[in-house]
Amino acid sequence: MLGRIVVVAGLLFAPLPALAVETAPTEGQDYAAAKGWYEKAASAGDATAMHKLGLLYEEGQGVAQDYAAARGWYEKAAAKGLAESMYNLGILDEFGRGVAQDYAAAKGWYDKAAAAGDADAMQKLGYFYDVGQGVPQDYATARGWYETAAAGGSASAMNNLGVLYENGQGVKQDYARAKTWYEKAAAADTADAMRSIGRLYLNGLGVTQDYAAAKGWFEKAASAGSAEAMNDLGLVYEDGQGVAKDDAAAKGWYEKGAEAGNPFAMTNLGSLYENGQGVKQDYATAKLWYEKAAATDNPDGMRGLGLLYGNGRGVTQDYATAKLWYDKAANAGSAFAMNDLGILYDNGQGVKQDYATAKLWYEKAAAAGNAQSMYNLGALYENGQGVKKDYGAAKLWYEKAADAGSPEGMSALGTLYAEGWGVTRDRSAAKLWYEKAAALGDTGAMQKIAALFEKGTGKAGAKR
Repeated sequence: MLGRIVVVAGLLFAPLPALAVETAPTEGQDYAAAKGWYEKAASAGDATAMHKLGLLYEEGQGVAQDYAAARGWYEKAAAKGLAESMYNLGILDEFGRGVAQDYAAAKGWYDKAAAAGDADAMQKLGYFYDVGQGVPQDYATARGWYETAAAGGSASAMNNLGVLYENGQGVKQDYARAKTWYEKAAAADTADAMRSIGRLYLNGLGVTQDYAAAKGWFEKAASAGSAEAMNDLGLVYEDGQGVAKDDAAAKGWYEKGAEAGNPFAMTNLGSLYENGQGVKQDYATAKLWYEKAAATDNPDGMRGLGLLYGNGRGVTQDYATAKLWYDKAANAGSAFAMNDLGILYDNGQGVKQDYATAKLWYEKAAAAGNAQSMYNLGALYENGQGVKKDYGAAKLWYEKAADAGSPEGMSALGTLYAEGWGVTRDRSAAKLWYEKAAALGDTGAMQKIAALFEKGTGKAGAKR
């Protein structure tokens, strides 16, 4: 099972000038006529008309899209002191529209626009320092710009201040202050801020955990167009958090999120079809959704495809193709895919068996927090595969896995104590670890507890 995908909050950009889309014209709408009148006003020296002409060329409304012409009009308006045109020149440079992408040039224009009082430009400067785009990363400077922009009414800056406080970036982590900033941004109809408040309630961060409140905020964010919140609502129904578990309702929300372009919703839909949750099990449809997610460079979609090929679900089992998808997912940062690659080398599936390479992949995944890889490293040391047998090292890795919530790690610790491998044999300690694993549904651990009671000797039965 691929599992369900949760996305966390991110930073917001300042609003970008909209690009042209094919829509039916509003009654009486005539861009050519508008252009003619803007040109008359511009020729009379009106800066706002110059800016409007820049927008028409940038968006291709009534004229062929032409970034160079747009830049020319923005520069004329900027020379007259119009901050909006300075900001739009920054956008052209930042995103390489009609010119080579140039963060330094973009920052120069944002500096000018900010000096002229443009709050969106101030927010952009904050973002540049926040992520280290064209400047050294500096959370303190980012925060200063965000605060100035927020005071000027930038909802994006209010949201981003919430992110800084939630994550403790350049400030002491403070969920209450994060919530305050998210609420300010939400009051300005910022969907991401609404979703962030929902996550605070979902996880009990700075507030009492309240699934109903979380769901309410996710619904507000979804209504405001947040594809991420649509995915969140799918998770709420799939997990039964504050509502009756309802895979059909989860599917509905995942479909909404997927239609809105959220790759995590696409992956979660794939998982529902793969596992037959709320739908008839359909590997072909699962594959289609994983492919859609993978096409957006989503690592979970890539890994989902790898699992289908690795397990022969809806396709001919093909470890080589599975490895190709795991490689893509691992390169995109998936710790699960790193573990999957380790397993292929560990078992010699589609590759020559190579414990040393398996160990390297397990170590990469473990460094990224993957509990299964921690357990797998422990097993390599316990069995002396690719390394010298070392129960002490095995115990350390099993402990890391157990601390990360792995029932396999807990059960393996139980076996070390039951057998006295690298530790003093201790029936009570073995039983304690088996019980922890059993509480998480590990049936093997349940059987080992039964064996302890059945034998009454402190021996946990046959070796694994």
